[in-house]
Amino acid sequence: MSSLTMFSARDAKAKFGEVLDTALGQPVGITKHDRLTAYIVSKNVYETMKQTIETLEDQLWLLKADSARQEGFASSDDVGAFLDKLRNSSGEPENHKTSPKVS
Repeated sequence: MSSLTMFSARDAKAKFGEVLDTALGQPVGITKHDRLTAYIVSKNVYETMKQTIETLEDQLWLLKADSARQEGFASSDDVGAFLDKLRNSSGEPENHKTSPKVS
């Protein structure tokens, strides 16, 4: 997000179509009483950000699980079972999941 167009809350309400059109190309900041209070981003930007966060969370869990295994707090089987349980609780269909190799 390199540039940011700003609208006051009052202007955003009055020019909502323009705000949405602008948000298709770049983030839009909304201010209230001269304080930045919200952002409006396109659907594509939002979905990219959400996917990036989910990927980073997955990587963090893998690192924590591997660290626990390396430090002797959990066996490879325990780590695999924990990660499988974590994936199952996320609501993903079973056929789309694969267990990472933990050595």
